[in-house]
Amino acid sequence: MPCPHCSADNPATGSYCRSCGLDRNAPLIWPQAKVYAVRGIGLAAAVAVGVSAVLTVLGAVLALVPGAMAEQARADRDTDLLQNAYLVELAITGVDVLGWLVAAVLVIIWLYRARVNIDAFPEAVPRLAPGWAIGGWFVPLANFVIPCQVMHQVAAASLRHRRIGLFTGVWWAGYVVSVGTAQIAGRMEPDGYSIDAHVAYFEDMFTFGMVEAVGTVVAGFFLVKLILSISRAQAARIGRGRAANVPVSVAPVPSGTIVL
Repeated sequence: MPCPHCSADNPATGSYCRSCGLDRNAPLIWPQAKVYAVRGIGLAAAVAVGVSAVLTVLGAVLALVPGAMAEQARADRDTDLLQNAYLVELAITGVDVLGWLVAAVLVIIWLYRARVNIDAFPEAVPRLAPGWAIGGWFVPLANFVIPCQVMHQVAAASLRHRRIGLFTGVWWAGYVVSVGTAQIAGRMEPDGYSIDAHVAYFEDMFTFGMVEAVGTVVAGFFLVKLILSISRAQAARIGRGRAANVPVSVAPVPSGTIVL
């Protein structure tokens, strides 16, 4: 008999699947549980993450432009050109931050919905409440741990894959590198008021930008993979569960009819 959870073949006897280990007699989802649709918001979040990663890489490469402007300003002793270099840097950073914010909002909404959904899975025993899928990003220090834990809970309850821990770990490592580097770079200032100090500043910003870009690409790749895989798995399970829980309407028997 096929397992309703993983479709693996099992003998007719026994309650637990030999492949996934779940109770084959348990419902796919609790009939009265609240569930969210996640495929649409998941696709939007995945696209936003991809666009944000591309913008970060472009921003890291385009950081050469204000650096070159600063070099030219040093050669010409042109302070106006140096000011324009900072304006170009500000524009590049603004576009990057805008893309990051859009992706962050969509990912948080998706993660909250996906976390609520696993409460409908009978075998899931999550340790963190759904609210942590939102609040965990904003608690100082805890936001370096909690979002990863929530994602791991959602992935483990939604996917039957041995590499869940690896995927979530690599995603989070790339994210921490990206955000940490951006935080350090955002606090950097020229070491002095000379043009040479400004040129050195732009050189350092380019280096930090490339490190941030590498972390962003790694994090973005694994995050998109997690979002799409979890969304697909949850949507399929919820659909099957709802179909299995649909009550069967029995036609009324006319009076006077003998039912055997």
